[in-house]
Amino acid sequence: MDFDRFLEECGDPHMLERLFQVERYAWLALAQGLAAVISIDGEIEDVNPSWERVTGHEPETLRDSYLLEYIHFEDREKALGTMQRLITSDIGSTSFSFRFLDTSGGHKLLNWEAIYSPDHNAYFCVANEVGDAANMEVLAFRDGLTGVRNRLALERDLPMVVDRARDRGGCVLIYFIDLDGFKEVNDTLGHKAGDTLLARVAERLLACVAEEGSVYRMGGDEFIVLLNRCNGKTHAEDIASDIVRRVGETYVVAGREVTIGASVGGACFPANASSVQELVDKADQPCTRSRPRARTATVSTMSPPA
Repeated sequence: MDFDRFLEECGDPHMLERLFQVERYAWLALAQGLAAVISIDGEIEDVNPSWERVTGHEPETLRDSYLLEYIHFEDREKALGTMQRLITSDIGSTSFSFRFLDTSGGHKLLNWEAIYSPDHNAYFCVANEVGDAANMEVLAFRDGLTGVRNRLALERDLPMVVDRARDRGGCVLIYFIDLDGFKEVNDTLGHKAGDTLLARVAERLLACVAEEGSVYRMGGDEFIVLLNRCNGKTHAEDIASDIVRRVGETYVVAGREVTIGASVGGACFPANASSVQELVDKADQPCTRSRPRARTATVSTMSPPA
């Protein structure tokens, strides 16, 4: 694309700039792994929330800092030279690895895939931790934004879990979770803040299930929690209440205090459903007498922290 010519033909540089911002946001949101946009002078312009899960650095900390600050001293010359060659040579993309400083003071070995975009005058990069999430088969079943499992993984896991429970005479609990007030946060603070909030919610849901089950993001602000066992109605209700309580605790996002709520619907196999599809449908119904349900009012409070 001839950027200058497009700019002249467009006649509205502000609209064009907005189009590029939307394009970049979409790429960051959909990228599998640790996605980053880096300027030609090495400034980290934007990242997705996956960086916090792997390196401990919050997106707000990484943005406007410089990549050089995080590269292990022994890897700097090779890594920066490889990126520079993307501009000066005819290659379209490149792969390289280096050690990236995490918040513990140690380094994570990351494998990078990078392209240079003349239109954006920036590098578009996706990194994966070597020996962990670099396997594409693993990435296919992970939500790129939050790091929890995705819809595809649920379609793989749930039938196996239900079959195992049926064979062993056990039970399976599933919770369908909608976030109350998320749209207001997204509209008020922007999509980046919304993405960060989703990642934080996923962390809290993981804390709820610990070793007892798995968390899945279905898309948007919808999550599913799958538990491999149930110790009765009280146990099921306690978990639903714990989800509501943890999700409803205050977050700090983009320098603001944010409070949201959660609506939780649940169902149990075989008590409420005899098949996988029926189990999912029961958990997602607006109201069912046979399922545990906990609900909070939508509360969104956004103010600078004291």
